[in-house]
Amino acid sequence: MKRNQKAAAAVIVCAGIALASCGKSGGSGASVMNDMKKSGVTQRMSAKMMAARPEAMMEAADFDEAPAPAAPVYGAADGGAAQEAGFERKLIKSGSLSLEVKDLAEAEAAVEAWCKAFGGYIASSNSDERTAYFSARIPAAQFEPAMAGAGEIGTVKSRGVSAQDVTEQFYDLQTRLETRKIMRDRLRTYLSQAKDVKDMLQIESELNSVLADIESMEGRMRRLSGQIEYATISVNMSLPYRTTSGGFDWPNPGESARRFASNVIDFFGGLIKVLLYIIVCGIPLGAVIAFFWWLLFGKIGLLKKLFVKKLR
Repeated sequence: MKRNQKAAAAVIVCAGIALASCGKSGGSGASVMNDMKKSGVTQRMSAKMMAARPEAMMEAADFDEAPAPAAPVYGAADGGAAQEAGFERKLIKSGSLSLEVKDLAEAEAAVEAWCKAFGGYIASSNSDERTAYFSARIPAAQFEPAMAGAGEIGTVKSRGVSAQDVTEQFYDLQTRLETRKIMRDRLRTYLSQAKDVKDMLQIESELNSVLADIESMEGRMRRLSGQIEYATISVNMSLPYRTTSGGFDWPNPGESARRFASNVIDFFGGLIKVLLYIIVCGIPLGAVIAFFWWLLFGKIGLLKKLFVKKLR
């Protein structure tokens, strides 16, 4: 019994020593990894992996750096999920107005003053004796008041408003741009750590590609942001019927008679021209066709005689 008790005690002591040694070895392993990270070993390993395969940079990078932001997901039936998630909805607003005005010059001046009053600018314009067209860019926050203000310049004949939702497109482009910038910064870090010329050339090639992507995305982001921040309002203005800038345009019977006579003369002149073409071109062409018919199928009938011989 005493021997059995001593043997059991020895087994328990050995097990305790083994467990203690395992715990110490695990702690030492973690401390070694921490020491490697502190000494920059993991960074050198990442640089070597990236230099060997630049396109695998994102996968080879350690996870101590900040990860790329995740793109927000929207759906057709999200029911305002963008606002609930803290994302501002992005809209491209546009409107159009058709106005009837009494004085075109005064209306044009009123449109320019209206545009400046709402912090906008005239993007394009054109005009003639009876009509004028303006395309104005107005801050999106002032879109509704600006539409109401433009309607006061004249009598509104028609009005239209539209909005294009580009929320998903905007945040997707923003996320991809931020991801590319993270890749750019990491590639620059790896380039500064590279020692082999071949590795440096590979990293520079990948870096140039990333920089080109960033420049293209930034340009698209600026254009999209400009469309979101500034709404487009088209203003079409016209004078009342039979009115010009000089006043009411009275009907001119003499001018109408002259136009009618001119149209009649043009019609008969065109008819005579067609008849001349028929005479000059049609008669010779008809004569040539008749000659070949007479030669091949008429009295001489060369083709007819040839077919008869073959049938015999």
